[in-house]
Amino acid sequence: MAYVKYRGTKYPIRDGRLDLSNLGIENMNDISGLKNLDDLRELDLSNNQLSEINGLDSLTRLENLNLRLNKIRKIQGLEGLTHLKHLYLYNNQISEIRGLESLVNLEELNLFDNQIPKIKGLETLTTLQKLYLGSNRIKIIEGLDALRNVRFLNLEKNFITELQGLTRLTRLVLLAMKRNSIRAIANLEHLRQLKRLELAFNQITEIKGLARLENLQMIDLRGNPVYEKELKVNNKLIKVKFWDAQELVSYCKKNLDSNPP
Repeated sequence: MAYVKYRGTKYPIRDGRLDLSNLGIENMNDISGLKNLDDLRELDLSNNQLSEINGLDSLTRLENLNLRLNKIRKIQGLEGLTHLKHLYLYNNQISEIRGLESLVNLEELNLFDNQIPKIKGLETLTTLQKLYLGSNRIKIIEGLDALRNVRFLNLEKNFITELQGLTRLTRLVLLAMKRNSIRAIANLEHLRQLKRLELAFNQITEIKGLARLENLQMIDLRGNPVYEKELKVNNKLIKVKFWDAQELVSYCKKNLDSNPP
C-alpha cells in the first residue's frame, strides 16, 4: 500500500484518498513522498498550520483538495491541478481571489470565512456549480457573469447593500444572502429556476420583486422590518411571517410588481 511519511509516521493512501488533517503541518514540503502520488484523487490537509500552498505540482489527477482551517494568505501553486473539481479554502486568511485560472473543471469552490473584499478572478471557472463566499468583506456583487452553471451561491455575512450582478446566473437554485445590509428585493427577475432565497437579517422593508420567481419554494425574511408587516389579502391583514413563498410571489403579481418581463 502506498503511503507518505510525516515526522516519522506513515499515512496510507486508501482508495485514492490521503488524510493528513489535524497534524499541525506547517509546510507541505515536510511530507515525504507526497510528490510521488500522481494517481492521488483526494487530499485532506485541513486544520493544520499551513501558511502557503506548495509541493502539489505533481498531483495532476487530484479532484478534491481540502485546505480549510489553515493560515493560508495567498492562493497559489494550483496551476497544474487542472482535474480539480472541489476546492475548500474556507477559514483561512485569503484577501484576494487569484491563481484559479487553470482550474477549468472546478465544480465547487469554498472561500467562506476569509478576508476577501472583491469578487474577481473567476472568469475561467465556467463549470462551477457551487460558490461559497460568505463571511468575507464583500460590498458589491460583481464578477460573476461567466459563471452560468452556478446553482448554489452563498454571499451571507458580508457588507452587501444591493442585489445586483446576478442577471446571468439563470440556473441558480439557491441564493443565500442573510446577514448583509440589503434594503430591497430587486433584480432577481431572470432567476426563473430559483427555489430557495435566504434574506434573513437584512434591512428589507417591503414585499416586491418576486413576481417572476414562479419556482420559488422557500424565502427566509426573518430579522427584516418587513417580517412583522401586515399584508392585505381578501380584506384580511396577515403578517408576512405567516406567508409561504408562493403566496408572496402571487401577492407581488396581483399588486402590479414592477419587475420587467
